[in-house]
Amino acid sequence: MELITVDSHITAIDHNLLGLPGVGACYVVQGESVALIETGTAVSAAATLAGLAQLGIAPEAVEHILCTHIHVDHTGGAGHLAAALPRANIYINSHMAPHLAEPTKLMASSRRAIGERAWPLHGDMLPIPLERILPSENLRLDLGRDVVLEAKATPGHSPDHTSFWDRRSGGLFIGDAAALVMDRYGLFFPCTPPPTYDLEAMRTTVATLRQQQPSRLYITHFGPHDDSDAILARTQERLEELVHVVHEAMTAGEEDVPVLNNRWLHYSADNPAALVAESWGEMSIAGMLRYEKKRQQA
Repeated sequence: MELITVDSHITAIDHNLLGLPGVGACYVVQGESVALIETGTAVSAAATLAGLAQLGIAPEAVEHILCTHIHVDHTGGAGHLAAALPRANIYINSHMAPHLAEPTKLMASSRRAIGERAWPLHGDMLPIPLERILPSENLRLDLGRDVVLEAKATPGHSPDHTSFWDRRSGGLFIGDAAALVMDRYGLFFPCTPPPTYDLEAMRTTVATLRQQQPSRLYITHFGPHDDSDAILARTQERLEELVHVVHEAMTAGEEDVPVLNNRWLHYSADNPAALVAESWGEMSIAGMLRYEKKRQQA
């Protein structure tokens, strides 16, 4: 676990997501009250709690836990954190609330998508009482001391995906709405997982964000970045590269997902994050293949 000072009121906790540093972060936002943005997995929840303790934040001080979307690397730790942080409500798109209250189906579908090799790194979710789960769609949280968080719909990666503006810094907690930027491992790619990925929605989201010019991007995978427009522009490029790879494969009738993933991401087997690239990259190939086949059938 590592603490990264982001701003006077924001600290990132690198909670060693999937057993590696530089892969996943949650963000502690402090005004007069405290919010936690993203939860990581069930396995990483203990590191998140250790980070809060190292910051000197008592469990009772955390009142808000904001999740950008339902995927288990963003919500898997929510139940564990809710149990340890007794005053915290959990915010997520209202359509997804039942999956946090009863996560059995979510875990089963996630396990199929993630694969058996990577699934043990995620762990089992705990249910959350429904009364502690609040809608994020129109959220505006005033934490005091001029620290305000506002929701922004950013669909594409998933239909429920919601980012959060930090009005004090002008930065955006962007989740997976654009690219995964894991500099330590030389990995930069948009994640396009099945079954609900929407290419056109993601294209619109990224274009809109470029127009709105956030001062910084607080990326879950991974870290704060000041070069917002450069990252969003490269996201567009990498997304169209994936579309091209998938179109060529479909035309040739060669849809071997691991082969296509290596063609797109160009990672080596000795990369410390090879399992991450394999799992999330292959999910992205599968998601784009599914999307394009559905589009053609329509």
